[in-house]
Amino acid sequence: MKKIHFLSILIAAALSTQILHAQESIVNFKPETVFVEEMIGDKRQFLQLIVNKIFAEKKKIGLLSISSYAADYKDNLSNNEFQNTTLIYHHLFKGISINSGASFTSVEGLRNFVGLQYMYQSKTFSLIYMPSYYFINSHKISNFALIEYKPVINDNWSVYSLLQLHYNHDLENGNHFRSYAYSRLGLTFKHFSFGLAHNFDRYGANKNTKDNYGIFLKLTM
Repeated sequence: MKKIHFLSILIAAALSTQILHAQESIVNFKPETVFVEEMIGDKRQFLQLIVNKIFAEKKKIGLLSISSYAADYKDNLSNNEFQNTTLIYHHLFKGISINSGASFTSVEGLRNFVGLQYMYQSKTFSLIYMPSYYFINSHKISNFALIEYKPVINDNWSVYSLLQLHYNHDLENGNHFRSYAYSRLGLTFKHFSFGLAHNFDRYGANKNTKDNYGIFLKLTM
């Protein structure tokens, strides 16, 4: 990515020490996250829902689902986007799991995949990293990472920062297929987060780009 984005760099710098700490001190594996976020940008509106839930704690089996919608303000349906990734994972040790699931996009339709994932979650820091291989209806590899850092100010307030990254590579054609970098920087009051937002999306072998700057509101449960 040739263009440098200020918010991404700021968040990455703040998170670097926390990532090292997370690798050294793994807590009990009990991820419990549901959040919905809406972003109002200068070019598009963006909505994302993430559900991460352990539903068989003794067997350490969980569900992770990530859905997002994007639409411009010109009422052009061809520019609207929908993507969903839903998977079942089985925790092995120290936050590392194996998974299998399916991904649906408005461009490709349904694709099945298998992969690995690493999860860490505490009150101030969370990390999800997933390398995956798509083997039905396509042959692609992808990497996904979501990092949140929420240093506490007081009992009700904290700083909120997020960096969400995705890269999808087409093995059949040997080129870039889809990637994005989403960054957030703001404040959290109890269960609500709000502040500045930036979405940077790239599409296809030519890496056509869409930049979207705006504000966001997020509810975490």
